[in-house]
Amino acid sequence: MENNILIFSSRELCYLSGSFFANQIGAAFEELGYGVEICELSPEDDLDEALSPYMGKPYRLILDFNSKLPRLVMEDDVPYLDKLNGPFFDYILDHPLFHYNGLSCPVKNLNALVLDEAQAEYVRRYHPHLASVHMLPLGATKALYQGEKEQECRIFVPGSYDCPGKFLVCIEDAKEPLRTWMKVLAERRIDEPTLPMEEAFRQLLVYQGRELSDEQFALAMNAMYPVDAYVRAYFRKAVMDRLLSDRIPITVMGGGWEQYKHAGEQYLQRENQVSFGLSFECMAKKHILLNVTPMFNRGMHDRIPAGMANRAVVLTDENPYLKQHFVAGKQMCFYSLANLHSILAQAWELTENKGLREQIQEEAYLEFKEHHTWKCRVKELLSFL
Repeated sequence: MENNILIFSSRELCYLSGSFFANQIGAAFEELGYGVEICELSPEDDLDEALSPYMGKPYRLILDFNSKLPRLVMEDDVPYLDKLNGPFFDYILDHPLFHYNGLSCPVKNLNALVLDEAQAEYVRRYHPHLASVHMLPLGATKALYQGEKEQECRIFVPGSYDCPGKFLVCIEDAKEPLRTWMKVLAERRIDEPTLPMEEAFRQLLVYQGRELSDEQFALAMNAMYPVDAYVRAYFRKAVMDRLLSDRIPITVMGGGWEQYKHAGEQYLQRENQVSFGLSFECMAKKHILLNVTPMFNRGMHDRIPAGMANRAVVLTDENPYLKQHFVAGKQMCFYSLANLHSILAQAWELTENKGLREQIQEEAYLEFKEHHTWKCRVKELLSFL
């Protein structure tokens, strides 16, 4: 078996995270003794010239994040990935409904990695031609900065902000029956935040007495992407509103926060967005990291292990996966999106109780070192082969 790994970065993700992930996982493979080649593509590249050197060479594993490559067809009408010698893994960092086109491509050795157990089942059912599907959370990176935390304890919110209303416009502009479906699904997911969107859609179809083939179902899910975006934006705003209304100090960092308005503006600080790699350096100086990710309600966003790696107490919305793998109040703290009032007591206790923060921070860091480094993820990935 060849001992070489090929890693692509075929599209740049938010805050330059795509190339960062590629280099982090590449370094972990090298630490385990593998030879690694990394190919970072840009829109200006001549794709034939950039990609031809890898055709035919044997690789133990080939990887990309939210890849464009499954849709790439060469002049002879053969998919580019079929010209590579090794299993290709597309590491999908959103709900797979966003990646319908790529996952539907007739590539011979296409495998998927997703961040959520329910989403893994979704891909297995609606894209059965894939060679394999696995749930694998992203790893995290420890910052170079190892100094003191900031003097003031504030809740840190890294990530972008979008006004929920802009996604409601997309929903209103949709044709029937999509418009009605999206309105119902948005309301249902806000009422039951840990209900996967695909399960809510199945229940809606049963209620309406309608049947869709698996192909029609997956295509409809893809068309209803504004629901997922709206629910994410809705809860991010709702959590912020609740904390600021209780005068809890917050620092946000990322794009779009100039759009966010609240009467408790005096309790809010905005920091300029930075590249993904530098975000860990910022995180290492913070005390508490807030996570709001209703789009992964059977899994784990990379923000969680990132906080653990950098000794910031993770205050996250609960879901069955997290409650199964972590102990509340030991490695992280949970609140309920279905009962937003639940976040207030924990937020106040964490901001005021330094001893508790330090205890959780240390437990979380030990958990990170044992189970959530990029090296840990690479070992899991290799086991899938």
